[in-house]
Amino acid sequence: MKTDAERKDILTHFVNDDYEQIICDKCMLTFLTNVYAFGTEHVLLEKRSLGLEYFCEAIKTLNLTKTPKVDRIGIIDEGDTIIPVSPSKKEIFSGEETDYRYIYVMEKLEHLGDKDTEFFNKSVKEMDWRNDNERQKILVVVKEQYGELLAKEISQLYDFYAQYKNVLAWDLHGDNLMKKRESGEIVVIDPYTRRV
Repeated sequence: MKTDAERKDILTHFVNDDYEQIICDKCMLTFLTNVYAFGTEHVLLEKRSLGLEYFCEAIKTLNLTKTPKVDRIGIIDEGDTIIPVSPSKKEIFSGEETDYRYIYVMEKLEHLGDKDTEFFNKSVKEMDWRNDNERQKILVVVKEQYGELLAKEISQLYDFYAQYKNVLAWDLHGDNLMKKRESGEIVVIDPYTRRV
């Protein structure tokens, strides 16, 4: 975790365009996220929605481990002014979208290969359209192919979505899972979006 001084320094460099943007079509289209170079082990994310805020709340509430290391650095408005106060949980889950840009530091990850992406697109992508029995069958297959912990945490993320489905939409699919660079461990990246 960064100190307040480090966070302010990163945000100042960010608004001064000191970080090189990494052009990644999957990140821009799938996550509505701009990605910037930030050392050899990390990237900066610029998120123009609350999707990662919902996810970070789920990570904290559920003590999830099949997730990347991510640290919110701060919030910037459209005029590049740093917003000093973080939104409360009540504000985040109000159902209102934000005009702010949320800046995060996240460990560098790799996109899944086509086979894994296709598997998750065919299984977990539309869990919210399935009944409980079908969801359980999907999670059994995830467990068999990718391990018990990933299946358990996807189930927990789904339950979190169900708890807040007046605000959240389920958005987990093959492009919203990635893998750690050295271990190859598959982690969940961005399973929620705002319900429209």
